[in-house]
Amino acid sequence: MSKSPSPATDDVLGLESPLEALETSSDFRGPVEPMDGEFCNDHLALIYESPADQFAAVVPFLRQGLERGERCVYVTDEASEAEVRAALRDGGIDVESATESGSLVVETFQDTYLRDGAFDVDGMMSFYEDVIQETTEEYEAFRLAAEMSWILEDDVSIEDSMAYESKVNELFDDEDAIAVCQYDRTEFPAEVIRDVVRVHPHLIYDNTVCHNFYYTPPEEFCGPNRPAHELDRMLGTLLDRTEAKTELRDRKRYQQRQNEIISDPDRSFEEKLDALFDLGCERFDLELGGISRVDPDEDRFVVERLSGDHDRFEPGVELPLSETFCALPVRTESVTGVTDPELEGHDDIASYREFDVRAYLGTYIEIEGGSDRTFAFIGSETRDEPFSADEREFLRSMGQWAKYELEQHERERELERTVDRLETSNERLEQFAYAASHDMQEPLRMVSSYLQLIERRADDLSGETREFLSFAIDGADRMRAMVDGLLAYSRVQSDGDPLEPVDLEDVLADVRSDLQLRLEETDADLDAEPLPRVNGDGEQLQQLFRNLIENAITYSGDEPPQVDVTAERDGDEWTISVHDEGIGIDPAEQDRIFDLFDRLHSREAYDGTGIGLALCERIVERHGGEIRVDSEPGEGSTFSVTLPAATTGGTDP
Repeated sequence: MSKSPSPATDDVLGLESPLEALETSSDFRGPVEPMDGEFCNDHLALIYESPADQFAAVVPFLRQGLERGERCVYVTDEASEAEVRAALRDGGIDVESATESGSLVVETFQDTYLRDGAFDVDGMMSFYEDVIQETTEEYEAFRLAAEMSWILEDDVSIEDSMAYESKVNELFDDEDAIAVCQYDRTEFPAEVIRDVVRVHPHLIYDNTVCHNFYYTPPEEFCGPNRPAHELDRMLGTLLDRTEAKTELRDRKRYQQRQNEIISDPDRSFEEKLDALFDLGCERFDLELGGISRVDPDEDRFVVERLSGDHDRFEPGVELPLSETFCALPVRTESVTGVTDPELEGHDDIASYREFDVRAYLGTYIEIEGGSDRTFAFIGSETRDEPFSADEREFLRSMGQWAKYELEQHERERELERTVDRLETSNERLEQFAYAASHDMQEPLRMVSSYLQLIERRADDLSGETREFLSFAIDGADRMRAMVDGLLAYSRVQSDGDPLEPVDLEDVLADVRSDLQLRLEETDADLDAEPLPRVNGDGEQLQQLFRNLIENAITYSGDEPPQVDVTAERDGDEWTISVHDEGIGIDPAEQDRIFDLFDRLHSREAYDGTGIGLALCERIVERHGGEIRVDSEPGEGSTFSVTLPAATTGGTDP
């Protein structure tokens, strides 16, 4: 019944379903070797060394049968009926309900194998036939799990045992039935277990399901030509193992070479791609490797890069995708191979008719945010053998690397485009701000000058007019201050000096000198720790710290201002902090203070343009640093800026 594996969803019971049950079961934790089209029948051998191993395989085997609506029979020997029922119950099976319905039956070997008082092979086959026929009239299938230790107790010969296995194979192969025979390795002699292994194509041992390359069909094992058959199988096994070892060695060698190529930091992407093309041509025994852009929706195929010369293919050649073999991996979204286009029905496309492609192996690469690709190899001769699973996997791994690199390049290009757009936008904004503020200075000067001329004739004006005139002059002066601030803000990037080592001690000395009168008027105390050398623009840093210290003086509250400047190094950066004991800032408002023209206080309370801290932030950003504030209302504020440590000359404190 199961010479070709059937999906687990089929109505007919086959070996693949129980293997799937083992693979997905939490009871059974070992590997399950896939079918891969290997010959199989519906009769497995479970070789166990402990009850835990035994039931780890048997419980999911029977549980799946009950879930599929089959009748499941367990034949006991070493384990008692109570132990079996307890193990099934612990494995999540409703034993009582299944027993009551008749879908689960627990029998003894005396009531089955020795039902006539002695073991009789033909009698057992007749018994199985009747049970299977009766079962399948009411249930989906028949599933058997039998302990086999009774063979030892009743002195059943190896010949009879193997004859029995042979007939079970034949019977179950044609019926909707499956069986697991259980052998306790600690009870059976080694020679018996050896023979059990030889007559079962599939074994369960040590929590592992495997195809058995020692398998000898029972009819050969028991026949007169057994030595010759054993010799053939021994030689075949040696040959298979040698070929497998060679293939494994080649696989490791090619994988190592691939890893060396893609991890080489001195090669560009294009150089790595060319090296992989050469490696793939060698691995697949094909003549040419290439990568192409594909668009399934537009039926478009464009050659992007090739590993060598071709009579017709070259970079830039464009074809309908449907006229190329690359349509196959695009359609299946997987690795696809063609070894003989005529036999496989692909001889009507241009790649075969016009471009003389006779062998093809390719994979589809879907690129997020960019053009999709195919990564493929072609040859001008058909192949006798299909591409192996190892070859397909090797190409798939190359395609995965290409996908990662292409998507990374696409992200980098998009980032570069975004940066270019932002730089262009910033340049235009700076040009606008500069032009606007520069062009506004002259009319503002003119307005202010004429207002001041009028003010000089105050004797000719009424008190109300003089008051209005004062408002106008004040407004013009504030507008000029805002324009000057905006002009300075717009020039931070364009008019700044190159960054070079700057001694902050000198910067603070200049700031102290500029603010000397203000410090004296407010009775302010400005203290500073020894300050380091940093890489920066001296003039802009002077503007930065003048603004921060002026702010500390302005918002000092009713007490004389106390301003402290400290420095702390962290790796390649210095953090310079300006601390005051003034009115502080509400945490909810702290993000606003760096916005251009945004003010937290009215002009009646505190004068200013609303540009100072925005200018500080722009200066710090130009230096590659950050500015932040830590503050609570009534507890003062600490403005901290990070600046790069000086890279040449001088000594830091």
